[in-house]
Amino acid sequence: MYELDAALFATTVAPVLSAKGCDAAGDCHGGGIRGTYQLSPDVNKDLDFDFGQSALQVDGYDPTQSPLLTEPLAPSAGGSTHGFTAFDSTDDPGYLAILDWILQGEFR
Repeated sequence: MYELDAALFATTVAPVLSAKGCDAAGDCHGGGIRGTYQLSPDVNKDLDFDFGQSALQVDGYDPTQSPLLTEPLAPSAGGSTHGFTAFDSTDDPGYLAILDWILQGEFR
């Protein structure tokens, strides 16, 4: 099993998701289930829930192909088609923060 750090998620990844509006209401992930990824709404944060949901979007065997990274990444930078592009490139500080969190995980 690939284990990720919940405390590091709370301090580095959750702020990126909020800053990019991923947890917003409406058609975003905080407005209800959108595909396989749901976040608690920005007005009622539940970081434990968000951590669990985000961890499900991580591929420990191929970290850069984790949906948590590929879905919000521009297709021109190797991302998937998504309704919103949060990261224009793999050099984006938010992308790098999420990647670093994933890379710090461990198989146990």
